Amino acid sequence: MKHLTAFTLALLAVSFAQAEGTRFGFQATVSKPAGDVGDTDWMDSKLGYGIGLHLLVDLGGGGAIVPRIDYTMYKNDRTIGSFITEDARLKILSGGADFHYYFSGEASQGFYVLGGLGYASGKFESEYSSPLLVLNADGSKGAFYIQAGLGLQFTRNFGVEVRYQSLDFKDVDTTVLGLTSRRDVSCPSLQASFVMRF
Repeated sequence: MKHLTAFTLALLAVSFAQAEGTRFGFQATVSKPAGDVGDTDWMDSKLGYGIGLHLLVDLGGGGAIVPRIDYTMYKNDRTIGSFITEDARLKILSGGADFHYYFSGEASQGFYVLGGLGYASGKFESEYSSPLLVLNADGSKGAFYIQAGLGLQFTRNFGVEVRYQSLDFKDVDTTVLGLTSRRDVSCPSLQASFVMRF
């Protein structure tokens, strides 16, 4: 994860230093999980929330490269039976880059489509509580993702974006009471972001 963050920050710094028309921004996101994470036995399709940073590097002709970092968290507190409660959390830190194409011919103006890829690190946490016992199940894993979507810049500073992200964590090890189990965890999501650039 340290390598992911260092690489993404270096990419952002290089882009900022070398490209004219580079603009810094941030995004606030809501995310609806599907797959294993969205199941009723886990997050029950409850919305996740996230924040992030990005740079828009204008390539000219309506094209732009957008390196980005995002942090998203899903949580679900539920009751199992009469006496057991589960507090489940999934925290995802991701870094990658998108390509934007603006139909207006100018970056940060009007409608655009996007496609991108990156790397995400997921931290899985669950706490099971009963009157007699508390158990914690924790695990973490990294995976590559791809995403595609569309957006609209209302002005050069404000816009909205909708993305579908395909993310699958393979061989996630979860430990409970010293015992480790392994499973694949699918985590596709539909995300909507408010985007602001300076």
